[in-house]
Amino acid sequence: PIPEIAKSDPFWLKEDPHRTAYGTLTLITPTLPVYEAYNPAVAQIGAENVFMSSVIDVMKNGVKPEDAAAKAFKRAETIFAKYPIASS
Repeated sequence: PIPEIAKSDPFWLKEDPHRTAYGTLTLITPTLPVYEAYNPAVAQIGAENVFMSSVIDVMKNGVKPEDAAAKAFKRAETIFAKYPIASS
């Protein structure tokens, strides 16, 4: 019912091009799950802010960019190791 309501209400699809784009993407067209739904390792890396933490280490703590990146990638590798991808 929501797509029909949006199509019949000019607020969503006629008055403003920004709302039209938003309404079309979120209410009319099919949606796809976020990548994190398929891969729990990506979800955990995002939840821990692994890569943003390395940026903060560089900016606030004076860590060399190479060292911060290496630390982030090492943490990401550790997380991905917990969730092996099974071959089909």
